[in-house]
Amino acid sequence: MERVIAIKGGTVYTMEDKVLKDKVIIIKDGKIKEIANNIPENAEVIDARGKFIYPGLVDIHTHTGLWEEGIGREGYDGNEYTDPVTPHLRALDGINFLDRGFEEAKANGITTVNIMPGSANVIGGQGVAVKTTGEILLNPSGIKMALGENPRRVYRAQKRMPSTRMGSAFLMRKALIETQNYIKKKEKDKYLFDLKYEALSGLFEGKYPARIHAHRQDDIMTAIRIMEEFNIKAVIEHSTEGHFVADFLSKKGIPCALGPIITTRVKQELKFRTPETAKIYEEKGVLFAFTTDYPVIPIYGLQLSASIALQYGLSEEMALKAITINGAKILGLDKRIGSIKEGKDADIIITDGDILEPVTKILYTFINGEIVYEYKGPESLLM
Repeated sequence: MERVIAIKGGTVYTMEDKVLKDKVIIIKDGKIKEIANNIPENAEVIDARGKFIYPGLVDIHTHTGLWEEGIGREGYDGNEYTDPVTPHLRALDGINFLDRGFEEAKANGITTVNIMPGSANVIGGQGVAVKTTGEILLNPSGIKMALGENPRRVYRAQKRMPSTRMGSAFLMRKALIETQNYIKKKEKDKYLFDLKYEALSGLFEGKYPARIHAHRQDDIMTAIRIMEEFNIKAVIEHSTEGHFVADFLSKKGIPCALGPIITTRVKQELKFRTPETAKIYEEKGVLFAFTTDYPVIPIYGLQLSASIALQYGLSEEMALKAITINGAKILGLDKRIGSIKEGKDADIIITDGDILEPVTKILYTFINGEIVYEYKGPESLLM
């Protein structure tokens, strides 16, 4: 007999522009089969009466398993400091899926994370979107690039380019021009193959976007300018000063990862960091999702970021979207994840209260219809 799970009752925040009450979510074969009124015969019942139900949370910018927790430098696998242009590197090859960050994510209702190389290099490599059980959803999820302080700091110390913002922009353009030349040569030589340019070719083919680390407004503008020169899709990662150019981002239709918004201003690029950026994005119509940049801040900071942004004027509806469906849309995975809808993956969380309230507990986390976390008291959070 096929296994059927029925989640009964509760308030369901579908993230499909409606809130349902006292319904039954029927799960079969890892998918949401139906949102119904009655419980099917022989179904395993999860009683969620009086509880809150949400889609699994999505963090669109992390380094989970690339910077492992609690083991120091041995676990630092996110940056290849030997070359500023490394699009051929793959985050997937550096991830330790036994890192405790994955368990902590599940315990906090996060079911999908996008994992990317760091920002030491102007072009750092290929990201990968995964379920926090380890299932690969999208590989590559984009090419990680970086502007601003980080590449300058790393390579200035080596007395190599880039040591300025101009140098970073030049190396980015140079790599893209070389890729265009490679594509033309490959049309004439079918045996031509270069891992570096094959990775960047995907940008020109529209297979995935450039995911560009840019905190300051001038770096955001440089990123957009370069991508428009080459007709490449882009996502702005962090977008700390995005509130200064929100009209432009909206006009161009550039999506943004926002955060982490609850760090201190540890470097110049963060001087104008404010949780109010989220409200401005909402007002201007910028598609955005919160990020923890884990392990820069703990992964449970995802919903905390949304709740803090509420205090600065973000609407509750947008706060929820920015940790669920918006991230799915920016990743191009919204047909599978990010909302509670018939036919989508059964990635669902049940809580004992409003998820935007810090005291709320995650009671159950489901991924593909399987319970991957169940709250059994404070000790269950210690892992």
